[in-house]
Amino acid sequence: MKKLLKRRPLIITAFLAIVLAGGSGFGYQQIQGSQQKPNRSKSLTTKKSTAPVEQTADQNKQDDQQKNADQNQTEENAQADNQQSASATDNNSAADATATTSASTSTSSVAAPRTDGFNFLGQHFDITTFSNTTGGNTPRWTPYIFQWSAMPNYYLAEAASSAGSAVRQLSYGTEAVINGRTYHVTEIRHGMKRLDSLETVQDLAGRHALGIQTCDDASGNYVSTYWFD
Repeated sequence: MKKLLKRRPLIITAFLAIVLAGGSGFGYQQIQGSQQKPNRSKSLTTKKSTAPVEQTADQNKQDDQQKNADQNQTEENAQADNQQSASATDNNSAADATATTSASTSTSSVAAPRTDGFNFLGQHFDITTFSNTTGGNTPRWTPYIFQWSAMPNYYLAEAASSAGSAVRQLSYGTEAVINGRTYHVTEIRHGMKRLDSLETVQDLAGRHALGIQTCDDASGNYVSTYWFD
C-alpha cells in the first residue's frame, strides 16, 4: 500500500510534468506568435508608406508636365496676340495712310481755285467773245462774261444772268483773278447812259488795266462800269 502511495505521487508528478510541458509549449508558441505579429505589422506598414512616396513622385512629374504645357500655351497665346496686334497696327496704319491720301487729294482739289476766266467773290465765269458794235444786247440768261471785240480790255455781263448779279456785288478793293492775273477794283461808275458813254468808256479803258459793264435795270438804258488795276 505504501508502494502504491509512493508510485501515485510519481505518477501524478509525471502527469503534471507532461501537462506543464505541453502547456509551456503552447505558451511559447503563443508568445512566439505574438512576437512575430508586430514584425508582420511593421512590414505591412513599410509597404504602405512606400506607395504614397511613389505616388507623390508621379504626381509631381505630372504637375511639372502640366505646368510646362500651360507655360507653352501661354507663350503661344502671347505670340498670337502680338501677331494680331501687329497686324491690326499695320491695317490701321494702312487705313490712316489711305485716309490721309484721300484727305490730301480732297484738300488739294478744293484748295486749288481756278485762275482762268473771271474769278471773284468765290465764283467763276468763263469768257467768250461779243463782237456787236452797234449797241446790240448780249444774250440773256447766259453763263458767260463777254469780252468785247471792239475793246479787248472791256467786258460785258448780262444783267439778267448770274454773272451780272455777281458784278453788281463788286465794291472798291474787291479782288478778282482774271485770266491768271490778280486785280482789285479801283473805280466804279454808276448811272452811265449806255448809248452816250462810249467816249467815257474809252477814256477809262485807257487809264485802267481792264473794266466790266452791266446794266443797272432791265430796260438797259443805264449801265454801271467797274474798273480793275
